[in-house]
Amino acid sequence: MKQAAPSNATSVLAPVIMFFILFGTWQFATVGFDIPRWILPNPVSIIETMFVSFSEFAPHIGISIVTIICGFLVAVPIGIMLAALITNFKIIDTTLSPFVIFLVITPLITLVPLLMIWFGFGIEVKMLAVVIQSFPIVMMNSATGFNNVENIRLELMKSLCASRWQTFTMAILPSALPNVFTGIKLASIFATIAAVTSELIGGNIGIGSQIIKYSQYMQTEKAFACIFFTAIIGTTFYGLINLVERKIVRWKI
Repeated sequence: MKQAAPSNATSVLAPVIMFFILFGTWQFATVGFDIPRWILPNPVSIIETMFVSFSEFAPHIGISIVTIICGFLVAVPIGIMLAALITNFKIIDTTLSPFVIFLVITPLITLVPLLMIWFGFGIEVKMLAVVIQSFPIVMMNSATGFNNVENIRLELMKSLCASRWQTFTMAILPSALPNVFTGIKLASIFATIAAVTSELIGGNIGIGSQIIKYSQYMQTEKAFACIFFTAIIGTTFYGLINLVERKIVRWKI
């Protein structure tokens, strides 16, 4: 039997309750067992640090957001374009697929040091890391959607003597939008991870670099504050894309 979808109130209330349970347990454990703040600060002190020291974090948060968005905006069209090519031309699929799989299975942390040796330590390298990490997941999900369009739609376009471009833009792409947006949402997660990871490895700007700095100086509350900011950035980014999907792909919702 198909389960009923949760109501909007339940969808909001359930994670909020879980949030308070988790953070309440964390707060109780750190205070009750008198755990030193430099080992594990309690969530109240972390949130207080986020507000009190926000001016210290803000420039680095801005750099990370710019890195994520710029890399993401390059990765998405590349991924969709490559998906369109490999689903329409077998030779391109055969040629590119092994390299895309290589990028997917290779941990980014092993590539970033090489990218920095080749291209320096600027923000451009971190954007490149975001692109490398993000476009394959967009491509793979988009290709799945392009390859699973109902035959009746394709036959209709063929009966109307539509060109390959017309068939793609008017039948294939609209039908594949749920898969495309799945790839885009996953890419937003990968983009956040890639940006912060590249900042962890090298450089002194960006929220990732600050996590390393504060950890080295035992400023654990500030390190956790940076982690919380990273989570907020990633969650907000994902939520915005999900909102756009709901506005565009109305037949799926």
